[in-house]
Amino acid sequence: MRRRPPRELIATLVASVESESEDDQELQQLLVTHALELAEALGVSPGSLVAACALPSMDRIVRVRVLVRRAEERTRSAHAALTQNLALAAAAMLAKLAAWGEDRVDLDSRIVLGRNLLADRSKKCVRFDAEGIGSVVVRRGKLAEAGKALRFPDVTCWLDRSGLSFGWRAGRGGLRLVTQQVEARDRDAVLSVVMARPRPAQVLEHRQPPERPSSWLDDAFTELSMF
Repeated sequence: MRRRPPRELIATLVASVESESEDDQELQQLLVTHALELAEALGVSPGSLVAACALPSMDRIVRVRVLVRRAEERTRSAHAALTQNLALAAAAMLAKLAAWGEDRVDLDSRIVLGRNLLADRSKKCVRFDAEGIGSVVVRRGKLAEAGKALRFPDVTCWLDRSGLSFGWRAGRGGLRLVTQQVEARDRDAVLSVVMARPRPAQVLEHRQPPERPSSWLDDAFTELSMF
């Protein structure tokens, strides 16, 4: 028997439990025939599906609906954690690769306009914060639009006190995004890219060990060694 893809099985299962028909023979047949595949897709034990088959018709439908809802919640939670980690990792890499100048910071445009930095849709804004230069808050949607428009092979990006700027074609093209106000309700929906100015390496002085003060005992041994 052909193994059906998990997405197709789940779609068929949802259609069966959401049907207004009181006849759930299709649902029961689906649970019996594809118990192992459905259990794996729903993240439950095959025994729980076997037990559902033994329930009365309406109870079986309600039970499967609960299993499907829980599986959907787990999927959403896992996807949210994945996108959050992608955005945080991109922010950390962007800060690590930042090239500092006197009054600006050059940034990797591929990361600034890339999918990973904008992966977390729960973040409505990205805050670029460079020590000693200032911070610029840009809406996530505005960065996404810029990423679609700036398809040039030589796009550069930098942050200064005037905003987040992009250049291309050897400076003939340019775009500047100025900081945006964040509403109070969205203050927790901001992804921060914190960039600390590198500190010069400290050179440790090499100090000679102090000379041991002489004593009458040292003088005595010196005189004995002469004989």
